[in-house]
Amino acid sequence: MNRYDLVTFDMGYTLVYFHPSDIELLLSAYHAVGLFPDPEALRAAQDLAWQEYNEAAACTIFEPSAQRDREVDERMATKTLRRLGLYDAALVSPLVTAIKRSFGAPGAIRLYPEVLGVLQELRAHGYPLAVISNWSWDLEDRARQAGLTEYFDLIVASARAGCDKPHPDIFRQTLQALRVEPSRAIHIGDSYEADVAGARGVGMDALWLDRAGTGGHPDARTIRDLTIVLDAVQGR
Repeated sequence: MNRYDLVTFDMGYTLVYFHPSDIELLLSAYHAVGLFPDPEALRAAQDLAWQEYNEAAACTIFEPSAQRDREVDERMATKTLRRLGLYDAALVSPLVTAIKRSFGAPGAIRLYPEVLGVLQELRAHGYPLAVISNWSWDLEDRARQAGLTEYFDLIVASARAGCDKPHPDIFRQTLQALRVEPSRAIHIGDSYEADVAGARGVGMDALWLDRAGTGGHPDARTIRDLTIVLDAVQGR
């Protein structure tokens, strides 16, 4: 008997990364609308905007819609532009469109080298698989772009779930859709707060993916890449 009946994964920086990098893709979008911020200032402003958003994620539920998703992106762009001293209301919508275009370009989203082999191995052993990711309305399109959709029974984006990890409902929706008890599921992701704490909060097991080897969470079972996932889910 398998130890688990479901294995779930985060998307960004767990299964995929951005090429040439997230900041370079973001810069290309800014350049497309005639803005040329300092790269480090842009990263700091962007990170702070999303940090403020994520701080409320654990207790926030919203009505999911493509319009609401677009509004969030426009609010984040507005906050970032203001912090950079570049705010112009007329640029917000074109900038969000340019960002979407940049991150959706062919080759912008790439799989980590071990991902396909790990997913194929899990499938060969009969494990149902799902993605649970804090991502916008287009997650399934981006997963298809990366060649992932054929491996997953379900792909759940926070924008469509009506809440972001670590909110318990995004995990519960996935478990209910696939008819799996929390104790029979394990989640793998690169954020301790969103992925490990979020999954544990509903009774799932969790693995913390620490690709950079930063450490800092001794209570979590930590892996450096996905190559040992099959062993981990089988209790070895």
